[in-house]
Formats: sequence, C-alpha cells, structure tokens
Amino acid sequence: MERLVRKAQRGDKNAFVALIEQNQLALYRAAKAILHKEEDVEDAVQETVCKAFYKLSDLRQPKYFKTWLTRILINCCYDLLRQQKGLVPLEILPEEGVEEERETSLDVQRILNELGENDRLVLTLYYLNDISVKDIAGMLSINEGAVKQRLSHGRKKFREAYEGREQGKVVARHAKK
Repeated sequence: MERLVRKAQRGDKNAFVALIEQNQLALYRAAKAILHKEEDVEDAVQETVCKAFYKLSDLRQPKYFKTWLTRILINCCYDLLRQQKGLVPLEILPEEGVEEERETSLDVQRILNELGENDRLVLTLYYLNDISVKDIAGMLSINEGAVKQRLSHGRKKFREAYEGREQGKVVARHAKK
C-alpha cells in the first residue's frame, strides 16, 4: 500500500483509485457506524475521497494512509451530523432474511446500532476494519487506554444484547410449537 500511496502523491490517479478501492469497505463500515442512513454514508464517503485526493500531499508517512483516510472520514461524518443540527437519523433495516447467515448479519448490525456511538465506532474500527488500538486512539484523539476501555465496554454491551436476542428467539420458537 505504501508504494501506491507514494505513486498517488506523485500524481498517479490510477494509484489513488486503487487505494480507495482497497479501503472502500472499511470507509463504508466506519461511516455506517456513525451515520446509519445510506445516503448520508454515501455522502460522507464521497466527501472523504475528494478531501483525500486534494490533501494527499499533506500525508507525511504513507504507512499511515488508512489511519489518515479514516480520520478524514470520521471528521466528514461529524461535520454532516453538525449540519443536520442534531437530527437523529432513522435506521431503515432490510426485511428479515430467509437465510440464517443473513439473519445473523442483520442481528449483528441491529445490535451494533443499539450501542452507544463511541462503543459502536470503536468496535467497527477494530473488528470490522482491522484497525489497531494505537491507530484508533490516533484517529479519535484519545489515549490507547480509553480505546481499550471502550472496546471492553462495547464487547460487554454487545454480548448482553446478543444473548438477550438469542434467548428471545428460543422463547419464540418454543411458543410456535
């Protein structure tokens, strides 16, 4: 990735496109953890790509490209929320899936959406985007201990919510019989 970053910094547009393609899913997940609404997520990701393109020369250490890009995204997400003046976004979830794997994925997304924003963002960055505790701390301008605390708290809340859903499913299955 560092080689691509250096090429992009020298003006290679294809290298920049490749970098964005490599990080597209991570950007989407992080934006979704903050914004929820699909059109807001798309706007934030698009704004991030534009800002990254014009500010790529500001990045001093290419090895931190993903961290730098995610920090831009987080700032764009918060800017968008500020523009909306505190309006709470409504989450529109897909209908219940028939396949169990899809159902589990929806359950995980729903549970993440039930968590507080700090827990949801840190869990998404760490588990879904594979970003280190140190890098998350840098992105969020908090210390590593705070990241670890949020991870611990988020895992606990996630586990409690997930186990509660599973118990509810068991009760519902027995009631149908």
